[in-house]
Amino acid sequence: MRGKYLLFMGILGCFCSNVWAKTEITIYNQDLALVKKNKTIELKEGINNIVFNEVAKQANRESAYVYGDDFSVVEQNFDANGINYYNLLKANVGNIVKTVRINKATGENEFNAATLLATDGVNPILKFDYGIESNFDGRVVFDDIPEGLNNTPVLNVKLVASENKKSDIGLAYLTAGFQWNANYVAKVNDDKTLHLIGRASINNNSGSDYSDVKVKLVAGEVNVVKNILRPKAMLMRATNSLMLDSAPIISEPQSLNGFYLYELPEETNLVDGQVKMVSFIDTKEARYLKEDTINSSLRFGINKDEFKNVHASMIYKIKNLKSDGLGIPLPSGKVSFYDEDKNGELQFIGEDSIANVAVNEDFQLKLGNNFDVFANGKVKKLQKISERKFKKNPTDRCVTVENMYLYDVEYEIVNSSKYETNVVFRQELQNGAKLIKENIEGKDVGNAHQWEVKVSADGKVVIEASFEAHLDFRDCN
Repeated sequence: MRGKYLLFMGILGCFCSNVWAKTEITIYNQDLALVKKNKTIELKEGINNIVFNEVAKQANRESAYVYGDDFSVVEQNFDANGINYYNLLKANVGNIVKTVRINKATGENEFNAATLLATDGVNPILKFDYGIESNFDGRVVFDDIPEGLNNTPVLNVKLVASENKKSDIGLAYLTAGFQWNANYVAKVNDDKTLHLIGRASINNNSGSDYSDVKVKLVAGEVNVVKNILRPKAMLMRATNSLMLDSAPIISEPQSLNGFYLYELPEETNLVDGQVKMVSFIDTKEARYLKEDTINSSLRFGINKDEFKNVHASMIYKIKNLKSDGLGIPLPSGKVSFYDEDKNGELQFIGEDSIANVAVNEDFQLKLGNNFDVFANGKVKKLQKISERKFKKNPTDRCVTVENMYLYDVEYEIVNSSKYETNVVFRQELQNGAKLIKENIEGKDVGNAHQWEVKVSADGKVVIEASFEAHLDFRDCN
């Protein structure tokens, strides 16, 4: 992927300017985000010290990339300079600071000013008008927080500029703590169409809050080197809030080198510990075909010669076509189905998940087993039609025995509901089995033979078929 599509979000500061640029973050499905920030600053010829504030706590430091024209980066340092008394003293060495003493006679505060000459981290050495105090019995007061101190890590960058010039500078880096996944809600309209809504759930567990950011989402799993992005000591926390936005992401996702890129149309806030849900598809009439699918439990050659009451799986078959109400790439995710009862009340009827579905690709969802549709099956007659004994190797002590059998089978498909149903019935073909005859025409599909039948309300269909299958074993007697 080209870098301009992959860079996301960071917050950038500089000794040279206080103008902040807008932030972008692109989030992947796999606890990964790329952060990007661009800013225009005034560089001076020679050495410049730049501070990037509020770097993500789970940033992959090796991935940090400072980029731009007219300068070269000499050194980068990640510092976790927290805001505390030690760091405030250290950052103000050489500066004039305020001091406060309590007047023991009056109990009132006495304010003064002094130059902070040095500190051991706890005790400041201060130069007053009257002399130097090395054992000051008061307090040091600070007017503001120095650049580079923050409650999140900072990146200090030393760079060399060729001339005094206004220049664009940016920071990009990978970070853990972000993830997104798709989820879908399907409401059955009738026996042909359903209302399908797709939402992206964006999870921020990075330890940092982000305001007014541009967010992009990449569908698909990119390859990363494991055990680098997330520090071992950093654990994912349970999210503590849920936010639902109704605005769609985009009508057409962008193809990106084998992946798909979705972009939220407006800037948004990503609060640490929050799950934000944003719609990316809302189609009122997506066409589907409902099938009841039953797999036979008969196993040729292994003494499985009867089964009873195998209920049908309810399958919704959908084509991702524009003509069928879809026609956009669908990221992998869970699909929850709803339907209305006879009183018009909404009821949950099952759920399944889909893998990434490309445009023009078919997919299907299994919602559970049909209470009213089931099948029985049995081998009515078993007949050995041939036997052959042979040695695979002239020196072999054992004989291979190959028996060929003819299986006459019967399947009964029962529909106890008040509605006609389409049933797909499959018989797996083990041990080289092949169909000899059948009373209803079916077809071979992979390693199975399949029949598609309509079963009337309160009716049944009987399928009769004959199969040849061989059973081999070794006789060493």
